Amino acid sequence: MTTVISKLVRALFCLTAFAAAGANHTVACAQDKKIILERADRLQGGEQRSPAGRLEAVRTVSGNVVFRHDNLLLTCDRATEFLESGVLELRGDIFITDRNVEVYCEKALYFPDTEIAELEKNVRSRTLEDDLKTRSKRARIDRVRDRVWIHDDAVAWQQDRQLSGDSIMVQLEEIEGKKRARNIVVTGDAFFAARDTADTAKPLYNQLSGRKMTIFLDEGSSVEGIRVDSQARSLYHSYDGPDPSGVNFSSGNVIEMFFEEGKLDRILVSGNVEGKQYPNKLRGSPSIDLPGFRLRFDERPQF
Repeated sequence: MTTVISKLVRALFCLTAFAAAGANHTVACAQDKKIILERADRLQGGEQRSPAGRLEAVRTVSGNVVFRHDNLLLTCDRATEFLESGVLELRGDIFITDRNVEVYCEKALYFPDTEIAELEKNVRSRTLEDDLKTRSKRARIDRVRDRVWIHDDAVAWQQDRQLSGDSIMVQLEEIEGKKRARNIVVTGDAFFAARDTADTAKPLYNQLSGRKMTIFLDEGSSVEGIRVDSQARSLYHSYDGPDPSGVNFSSGNVIEMFFEEGKLDRILVSGNVEGKQYPNKLRGSPSIDLPGFRLRFDERPQF
């Protein structure tokens, strides 16, 4: 669980870097590290309706568009800058990378006044080192509040682990001059599933679900706690030494997990607590899976 959460944060950092690039673009003449337009087939001016509905003068580049900002590379089919409001609109096959993380989408907006970036239409990302992949319909970056969201059926995969919900939010904090994640909040049908590695004979998955899941991180972005609120449920495969001893189910208003040095230390369940121990014969049976359990590894984006 610790690994997939930490890698998810790294995947979302590239989105935050994109927002920073957009901000520097609007004041490029005053910055040493400005966005540079490296290539475009066509450049034209004119007027166009802005996202706010106003008719504004624009500058548009299209065809094999390539921008660079420091170590960030950004490509798209078409980019439009609205000269009055300063909004930057990107369309087409959008690709953003810092050589460690890659982000893809089909539409993006950056609003310099509020320092908010919106990514839409088939937003996908992956980390090149460990191949964590994410998919959502939308993403939002708020640089003022140091928050990153992936919205609308958000899913993240890494190896045999899956984290999903209506929305996944990462709260960043500056620590020793660097932005680090301090917590992750999954809302709306929050679900975490991880392959049980103690038994390789058949595909068994430990599961955690609820209406809201908050993952607390220490200053090094390692997991120090997880809290599940409302309709909280957990299902994990238990062992007596190396031998399977059944499957443990717990539910309550709140489930809290505490970690020491990256390992699960204890679990607390409170409010309308229920629990049961399923026998070994039900290990792997779909009849005991948590409501909403659905493996979606076949939906992982291909790059």
